[in-house]
Amino acid sequence: MRFSIDWRDVVRNPADIDLSAVGNLCILVRDTKACVHNETEHGPLSDDVLVSVYPLAEGIAMDWWRLFGGRDTWFRFIKHRGGQALPDVRMRFDGSAFEVECRPCNYGNPPIRFPAEATERLERADVENTLAMFLERVLDRLDTQGVGESGLRIRWDRVQASRQNTGEAAFCEAAGALGVDPYTASDDDAAFIESSAARFDGEALSEFLVGMRDYSAERDEALAWTQASERRPRYRSRLPAIEGIGAALRSHLRTGERPWARGYRCARAARQALGMSCETRSTSVSALARRLEAPGFRTFPGRTAGIRALVQRDGDAVRVHLRRGGTLFAFGRAVGDALANPPTARAVVNDLHDASRQACGRAFAAEFLAPVDEVLSMRDDGRDTPTIAREFGVSASVIERQVENAARIARACAG
Repeated sequence: MRFSIDWRDVVRNPADIDLSAVGNLCILVRDTKACVHNETEHGPLSDDVLVSVYPLAEGIAMDWWRLFGGRDTWFRFIKHRGGQALPDVRMRFDGSAFEVECRPCNYGNPPIRFPAEATERLERADVENTLAMFLERVLDRLDTQGVGESGLRIRWDRVQASRQNTGEAAFCEAAGALGVDPYTASDDDAAFIESSAARFDGEALSEFLVGMRDYSAERDEALAWTQASERRPRYRSRLPAIEGIGAALRSHLRTGERPWARGYRCARAARQALGMSCETRSTSVSALARRLEAPGFRTFPGRTAGIRALVQRDGDAVRVHLRRGGTLFAFGRAVGDALANPPTARAVVNDLHDASRQACGRAFAAEFLAPVDEVLSMRDDGRDTPTIAREFGVSASVIERQVENAARIARACAG
């Protein structure tokens, strides 16, 4: 992703800061010009769009910490278009890399059409550098136009200062994950962030906090559940069979690999390491626990506000705390988090989909519990989806997704 701006001088009202940053804007997503547009249905295409870039720049600066702390949420440029016509460029961070997209969009008044469509995946550092360079260029333009203080300058200076302090940057990003502004966070929000950071770190902290966004009234109770679950006897939660294989599985990870691809591959490797043939099935939580050498495994009661399980590393031991009423698929996701994700002291299994650890765990659970080759074989034998789902102890939607994703599972596991 790249920005280019060809500045234009316009007659401006000194009170209107937007007119100080007018130019022909071009945004490249991969090698596609996202700003290509025409102003009538059959009119000529233009490669760039004449706009004030100030609203977009200010919006990026204001949402900086939400952009890098958030998961499962698209940051859309048109949210900050300031009433102007901008292409539908959007980006989303999964914790390991950014997905950037440009999607076709139309405006009715005036009638402008942006037909471009493109996607690319970028490292976090590349996105940080690209956005920071864009903001600095806009600020340089304001300086040359004699603009003094601006909302953009005040906010970006504050963000830059936070980025230079490791501890402050960590808090700001955690606040962004929770969906609050780090500079105006309430005392309650700040206390919850600090309590959460005492138990989780890195990507596990971000995913926990993002998962708590919709449970503000229950989040303290959910955090307390994670503490209480760890105080019970180890034999109720320890999974001895997987403790020796996680390092071996992770030693073969591929650079730049998508989280879901890692999940699929590790699931197949885990089945092999555990001596599970393609016909081997564990159709209940208790059955899978016994296979993982945990006959005393038990779920744990309590209100968990969206948390489906907690994965804990206790020394060399791996413990899984599955909430009371938890499904086999949630249990499989927890096993996947322990085996296929970077090791961490604690991590939750929650309702996020595209966040790195959650995406990996979902893919692992699907292929570990219902191997796609066996699913397809059963379909060829004439069995319908509900019957196949019952055979594996998972929902029909898991089977449907396995069938839909058969080609990408094969690609992920090739070689």
